[in-house]
Amino acid sequence: MGTIQGRVIRARTSFYDVQDGGAVLRCQLRGRVKRAQRSAEGRQIYADPVAVGDEVLVTPLENEEGVIEEILPRRTKFSRRYPGKRDAIEQIVVANANQVGIVLSTRLPDLNLRFLDRFLILAEVGEMEAVVCLNKVDLIDSLEQRKLGAILSAYEELGYPVIFTSIHQPQSIEPFRDALRDKFSVIVGASGVGKSSLLNAVQPGLGLRVGEVGLKTGKGRHTTTLVELFWLDFGGEVADTPGIREVGLWGVDTENLDLYFPEMERYLGECKYADCIHISEPGCAVTDAVNAGEISDVRYLSYVSLRSEEKREDSTLMP
Repeated sequence: MGTIQGRVIRARTSFYDVQDGGAVLRCQLRGRVKRAQRSAEGRQIYADPVAVGDEVLVTPLENEEGVIEEILPRRTKFSRRYPGKRDAIEQIVVANANQVGIVLSTRLPDLNLRFLDRFLILAEVGEMEAVVCLNKVDLIDSLEQRKLGAILSAYEELGYPVIFTSIHQPQSIEPFRDALRDKFSVIVGASGVGKSSLLNAVQPGLGLRVGEVGLKTGKGRHTTTLVELFWLDFGGEVADTPGIREVGLWGVDTENLDLYFPEMERYLGECKYADCIHISEPGCAVTDAVNAGEISDVRYLSYVSLRSEEKREDSTLMP
């Protein structure tokens, strides 16, 4: 039997469910293909060389099994630096998606704008659109909602849709459903922000496992344990992902982080010094714009924080 083309809909370590039409094959990666996904020195460069959303060529075997013979070129990918490794390697979370749905929460856990900005950078690097969803709005009062709305308006001005949701307010779910309609979206966020509960509300009957946030730690517990693709009855697909506790940047020129903040673009090249990093240099056009209210101070503080964080992370990877 010859090869067939299918798509990876579920990924576990070394095993991949590949769909071809109505059939699903449990597959492993051919040894030569696995070796080709390593560096010239034989080092691991991917946490896993195959991701949900990948289009692959498969040789079917007996008992609904198969062997992946080739990973076809990706149109887009959402990747991060794989946590817990001395050497930097890439973790491809999802391949070939249209957009990233970034889910945050107002409380339990608290809103984390640093995570948001890291996710947005990774979406841009992966050539994907992004939509921001602030979940659990039922946990805050109207005054806090207005304050958070003012903060997130800086993102709307940059062209990122911002949606406020709560599974306890059914009318708030429809805008998020509309954002997912007829697209292939990867849903990302920290543990406990309510990704799975939100998707269950978007499509009742989806049956994703949900968990609670620890009251002492304020952190979520992992309920989604693998990346998996689901079809939406109203059109579109979503890849649900495990909660992320580290958003390591991947494929990013960390020495030029300003390139990933679109509001800074018009001011680049206008600074007094050509090598200005827009933090404490005199004659900096970017900091002048921040002081004049032309650049959001929240976004600027995120830029400064990310720059210092990435410098520290890069230094830990030096031999």
